[in-house]
Amino acid sequence: MPLPDPARYARDAAQAIGADYQDLDHGENYLFRIAKHGRSLVSGAGSVASFPINSATSVSIARDKSFTNAVLAEAGLPVIASGLFFAHQRRVALRGPGREAVDARAHAKRLGWPVFCKPNTGARGNFAEIVSDDAALVDYIARVAVEFEAFLIQPVVRGAEHRVLIQDGRPIFHAAKLAPALAGDGKTRLVDLLASLNQTLDGTGVSPWPPSVISLARRDQSDVLKPGERMALPGRRNLSAVGEIERFSTQVPEPLLDLARAAVAAVGLRIGAVDMFDVSAAGDLPDLVIIEVNGNPGLKTLELAGRMDLILAIWTDMLTELLEA
Repeated sequence: MPLPDPARYARDAAQAIGADYQDLDHGENYLFRIAKHGRSLVSGAGSVASFPINSATSVSIARDKSFTNAVLAEAGLPVIASGLFFAHQRRVALRGPGREAVDARAHAKRLGWPVFCKPNTGARGNFAEIVSDDAALVDYIARVAVEFEAFLIQPVVRGAEHRVLIQDGRPIFHAAKLAPALAGDGKTRLVDLLASLNQTLDGTGVSPWPPSVISLARRDQSDVLKPGERMALPGRRNLSAVGEIERFSTQVPEPLLDLARAAVAAVGLRIGAVDMFDVSAAGDLPDLVIIEVNGNPGLKTLELAGRMDLILAIWTDMLTELLEA
């Protein structure tokens, strides 16, 4: 069984600085210890925040999208207006009024259809969807409630999506994200192409694309794409949801860098990734809005770009500071 990505990165960095790597998870490597000269640290993957230089407080704030938006807004940074609602009533006595499913439906109607919904503590694009109408929202709430307690409702924002990774104030990389797409072969219906794509998500923990995404793309489920024709899927651009990277660079445009630095600092992270929309008409970065701040970002973008050297540098810097300082 392959090691989780953070475990691979940590093991390689430990070897590079002459430290010992030890699995604490019965061969699964979702929990591990790194030790050198009598000093050690424990980190992990999955539900464990992998980067040991980030504080637990900062990571937990970043995991809560509503809290993150509040911190960013208080710092004067641009965020997407969001309503926080609850998908079930297990802890209804612990919150004030106006946060229930019926309130979510009223809020979405006032906001205007379609709306964008995502779990308040979700990741990897899981259940991040454009919801077209009230019936679709009722269905969404029922589905998201199986895994998550709370969700956000936002206006649908359209624009180029960018990610910037920051470590201790310095830029590591910039990536422009590309939406997943269905590729035509001249004979397979869109509904079947989508079903095939969703099969690749089975067992990954990422929710499948709902059939409604086809109508959101203004196509019919029975349509057949021409050979080589591509239909972009609106709603999420995460690599985990079969998204792609359109551009990658270690040179970060200044407007993106400035906003990413400010967002990471506001949340209190030493290493974090910031996702942003450029909503300007010309796409030249004068009008940016923060989508979210990730306090436990994956480094798969660097790996796909062939920059294992940067991943190794991130981890060796952390381990050197914590084990040799």
